[in-house]
Amino acid sequence: MKGMRSLPLALVLCLVAASARAGQISVQFDFRGSSVSLLGGLIQVPPDGSITAAGGTLVASGLGSAAPVAGPAALQGFGMAATLNALTFGNTITGNPSLTQLGGAGGSLTAGLAQVLFASPMHVALAGAINCSGPSCAILSLPRALTGTQLLTLAAMPIANLASVGNALINATYAITLGGLTGSLHLVGTEVSRSYAPVPEPHTAGLLAIGLTLLAGWRAARSRR
Repeated sequence: MKGMRSLPLALVLCLVAASARAGQISVQFDFRGSSVSLLGGLIQVPPDGSITAAGGTLVASGLGSAAPVAGPAALQGFGMAATLNALTFGNTITGNPSLTQLGGAGGSLTAGLAQVLFASPMHVALAGAINCSGPSCAILSLPRALTGTQLLTLAAMPIANLASVGNALINATYAITLGGLTGSLHLVGTEVSRSYAPVPEPHTAGLLAIGLTLLAGWRAARSRR
């Protein structure tokens, strides 16, 4: 009888242990504050155009929305679209370049939560075109259609305030190539939303099964009494 009375306590302990589990934090970023430089800085967007759409999601492990932990991380769903409208040496350069991430870019969030170290480049698809009219377009190797894919090396992506809901920031600069034109992407991201999804660890299901078994036995014993 004494053992039967102690069963509810055992059940509580099992369920408490099961609830102490890690989960997944997904932080959505707005990257419209970014900028692009092309042709050795002759084109700067903005002001020579604008970033019309840009966003992506950083996924990391955590114990809650405001409790990220070091470990596996990934950048997913990154995309950026821009317009060009520049006057350079008597040439009018216009266009509508865009980048779309293919798959995910995996890495690791460091212990200080200050950066994500990516294990491999991000695979992106190019679209749009860069047009040119004027006396030096041939010298600038324009116009160009933007097709195909490229690997964008992310290496280390600095991130700030990841443990503060609504305040996470990304600020990094990467080399890019648009239709053979080299340049740089100054990536600036501000958090717009985040979500948290608990993910049971492998032992959690076992703990819950033990708890349910104990509960069933305790109830059966009480009904017999």
